Amino acid sequence: DMCLVKEIPEIVEMGIDSVKIEGRLKTEYYLASVVNAYRNAIDDYMANPEGYDYTKYLKELEKVKTRGLTTFYFNDRNNRDFQEYEGKQYNAHYEFGGKVTEYNEDKTLIEIRNKLSVGDTLELIIPNEIKPQAFTIEKLYDSETREEISTVNPGKQGQTVILEIPFEVKKGWILRRKK
Repeated sequence: DMCLVKEIPEIVEMGIDSVKIEGRLKTEYYLASVVNAYRNAIDDYMANPEGYDYTKYLKELEKVKTRGLTTFYFNDRNNRDFQEYEGKQYNAHYEFGGKVTEYNEDKTLIEIRNKLSVGDTLELIIPNEIKPQAFTIEKLYDSETREEISTVNPGKQGQTVILEIPFEVKKGWILRRKK
């Protein structure tokens, strides 16, 4: 996958007005992570060009399940390291946990995308903040019976679970699970 977060200063200085992020056939998790990283990188560079450090944005991009990262031909017209024929997916450390569908002060409804269990570490991707907010699942509740459960596995589209998140969240925010 093309990764030009290191080249943001050059892209901005070229006078580029917009950056296209490929989103076809990608999950909401992928899009939220990548768009948030690039938006923060561009905004931070514009606010303080001398202090721009691409590594914190790259760390976020590396948490997304993707193919290997490359700059394609951006800096090197002779680059041959740009095609992944085997279709390998990288990042065995994080996966899409779910999406906030409803927030309540003490319990939050989550549309799950992968298995969640009490004790799992989740990271909330917060729009316009590069550092995700992490927390551990202390309690899970079945969204239909309201009974406390220890694990939930996705089995149907739109499946939800209730969990306690120790800070305020907003509808549509994305959660990733640390494996």
